[in-house]
Amino acid sequence: MQKTILKLNFILVTVLALTSCGSKIKVEDRALRDGWMIASSKEVTGDAKALSEKINASEKWYKVTLPTTVLGALVDAGEYKDVFVGKNLEKVPRARFENNWWFRNTFTVEDFDAQKEQLRLLVEGINYRANFWVNGKQIATQDTLFGAFRQFDLDITQAAQKGENTLLVEIFPPKVRDFYMGYVDWAPTPPDHFMGIYRDIRLKRSGKVSLNAPFVAPDVDTKDLTKASVTVSTEVQNHGSEAKTVEISGKIDDITFKKTVKLAPNERQEVKFTPQEFAQLNLKNPRLWWPNGLGEPAMYQLELEVNEQGVVQDAQSTKFGVRKIETALNDKGVRGYKVNGRDVLIKSGGWVDDLFLRFMPEKDAAQLRYVKEMNLNSLRFEGIWGNNHHLYDLCDENGILLMVGWSCQWEWPDYLGMELKMKPGDENLPINEGVDLYAVKLTPQEEILLSNYFRDQVKWLRNHPSIFTWAGGSDAMPKPSLEKMYQETLKKYDPTREFLVSSGAFVSTISGSSGMKMNGPYEYVPPVYWYEDKKLGGAYGFNSEVGPGPQIPPVESIKKMIPEADLWPADNKMWNYHSGRKDFNTMGVYLKALNNKYGTPTNLDDLAMKAQLMNYEAIRPMFEAHVINRPTATGVVQWMLNSPWPEFYWQLYDYYLMPTGAYYGTKKAAQPLNVVYDYFNRTLHVSNDTRAAIKGYQAEVKLLDQNSKVIFEQKQTFDVAENTVQKWMQLPALQGKNQVYFLSLKLKDTAGDIVADNFYWLPTKTDELDWKQYFWFYTPQKQYADFTALNTLPKVKLQTEKTLKEQGDEYEVAVKLTNPSDKVAFFIELELAKDAKGAAILPVFWTDNYVSLLPGETKTVSVKCYKKDADNKAPAVRVKGYNLEGNLAL
Repeated sequence: MQKTILKLNFILVTVLALTSCGSKIKVEDRALRDGWMIASSKEVTGDAKALSEKINASEKWYKVTLPTTVLGALVDAGEYKDVFVGKNLEKVPRARFENNWWFRNTFTVEDFDAQKEQLRLLVEGINYRANFWVNGKQIATQDTLFGAFRQFDLDITQAAQKGENTLLVEIFPPKVRDFYMGYVDWAPTPPDHFMGIYRDIRLKRSGKVSLNAPFVAPDVDTKDLTKASVTVSTEVQNHGSEAKTVEISGKIDDITFKKTVKLAPNERQEVKFTPQEFAQLNLKNPRLWWPNGLGEPAMYQLELEVNEQGVVQDAQSTKFGVRKIETALNDKGVRGYKVNGRDVLIKSGGWVDDLFLRFMPEKDAAQLRYVKEMNLNSLRFEGIWGNNHHLYDLCDENGILLMVGWSCQWEWPDYLGMELKMKPGDENLPINEGVDLYAVKLTPQEEILLSNYFRDQVKWLRNHPSIFTWAGGSDAMPKPSLEKMYQETLKKYDPTREFLVSSGAFVSTISGSSGMKMNGPYEYVPPVYWYEDKKLGGAYGFNSEVGPGPQIPPVESIKKMIPEADLWPADNKMWNYHSGRKDFNTMGVYLKALNNKYGTPTNLDDLAMKAQLMNYEAIRPMFEAHVINRPTATGVVQWMLNSPWPEFYWQLYDYYLMPTGAYYGTKKAAQPLNVVYDYFNRTLHVSNDTRAAIKGYQAEVKLLDQNSKVIFEQKQTFDVAENTVQKWMQLPALQGKNQVYFLSLKLKDTAGDIVADNFYWLPTKTDELDWKQYFWFYTPQKQYADFTALNTLPKVKLQTEKTLKEQGDEYEVAVKLTNPSDKVAFFIELELAKDAKGAAILPVFWTDNYVSLLPGETKTVSVKCYKKDADNKAPAVRVKGYNLEGNLAL
């Protein structure tokens, strides 16, 4: 993680002191992140000129680091404490954020020569309007500098001076019907409505000719992966009043190319280097970029320079990947995607940024490591898209595909601050039928604004190979006039990806069917749902957002967000406040299922353990059903991956980076090689989702009753081609009343080593869905599975062994677990902690967790953590389980 952060900082503050022939031109691209002060316009005195000259130290100014929202800055400054505990967020006064706020910073420019050099501010994201001053001179006004997803290039050459400069920004909050970011029903809306500078402001220094928006458009011969090509383009701008002749040169590895260009005064021109003109841009044996699980996500670097008469005027360094994205509708009208000619099952989660939009690079890095280690290959970014390129760089480096698109925040009137008019009973309509086909009716000016949003984001992000599509809508689609603008933007700025009209099921008069599906569920449904359902959110088609609802985290995280007085019983207003919003403001459906299936918990610890059991059981079949149903299933996006604040809903790990049972259920389900149980047909399947065939691998099945007696076992050798699923067999019928069985599945390679294992607990009284009832966000149950026999399993005493080693800035702990008894050791939870009774270490990277051991079985799992998170002391491992004889500390 530390290496990632250092690399990012190096890129952001690099000064290329390019001097030639006595030139004093410096090429610099610096993010202005540190040294900021903010204040409310109602709490300080002075106008822009006075505040540019000095500020009164006795007034309320707060030190902040960008990017951040105003409230995020105040929280970090200690103004509001424990805002994520209980209902403290509601206590923050909203009136304080209804006026404008000042952001002030100083920066130094050494040896600046305005006659030879150009100085600009690149503003990548403000919410919602802003005035800018440099040294008291206004350089931009709120009349033109507005829009949360606009990006602005401000010329400050004449306003800047040698030495210290003052930058003053006046930020105005969004108003009703302004198009900005939001969390819809996922989380509460902060009192400041995300007002602030939530992306970087960069200081760009160059000569009088600059390079802007470089782009590398790759193409791959999918029939012969040893052949590829790249087209390089860049915008070149003459900032001077005289015509210029310049040379633009580029370098990729050992490939070089250059071109001479003539520029009229103040001209901005696009310059292209095509493989037809420059044969060296046809690559032989290219290093291809592959998604996680299919190969290495190889990256290249483009270096561009522009010079005039031997003097370097500007330089750009851009990373890119060589890969080809293809998409099409199959014979059932379902959209699928290919990478480098290979069909890819999209295994994804819905990403969400911090509630205060703060830049947290270490947390981002940990989360992307989680995504990769869960065997996911994709994320869906809806509506915020991160603080800067760091998140996208992490996705590039880890092979995580990205669906990037606009939020349904703009498609529902109430989220734009207007009245949502619905007829009685319409609340139960599918989500994309509750609004107009084209969402909120836009004015022509608003269409232009959203089109400009899209253009700016595409130009900003298009070099990232991880992005596989741009989505124009979520719960609706853009009207034809706006979609036409979006399509024209892609044709001009990014022809390497196709436009997706919506993440929902819509048919455009311009681009045809989206081929997507957004029918829920978003609330708890049992495992059989994903296999049985053929009309709603079952495992067919491309499920662009779907999931089994709440995921309660382990006890330690619960205690961080819920005051002690409200911890128990769980079904109370405080717990509901930390749930979702609207239809998701309670965990009633989830808790009812848990109580019926596993028995009503007796205390908080009992609830937390049973919750992990149900989280694991609920999420694993969602992914597994899509895995074994491919190519009928082409994609699934778990709603969601993470949470913007501490809550109980829609997360595979929580806000504090504590993995839930759902994390490990996902990790198990998404294994590239796997043996899977179909809950509806009671069949077993062997899946190979790699790029190589497996031959001579052996699958093993053991079925045990609740007394741990083996009642069925079988082995079979398999040859499975790449990207293929083979049906193996049907499991024998389970006998008895209210009994529980254990199913152990293993896949071994030709050397006899286990390459995949899977463990299920199955009831004789099964879950049954009530298909006669219908709610847009879930299907109710008419019968619950009975797992209460698990509560009376015989106790098992484990044998354990711990081994510690150090690897750079990490600890790695191997834990050997042995079950010497003749009974199953069920659902063993492993927790890495600072000591036997200390806080859990987070983030934490287990190879496996919530494991079960057959009689006489031994399994070794390992875990890694960063030394600094363990206070540079050897960590402890806490072990507990559903039927272990006492808790252990190693």
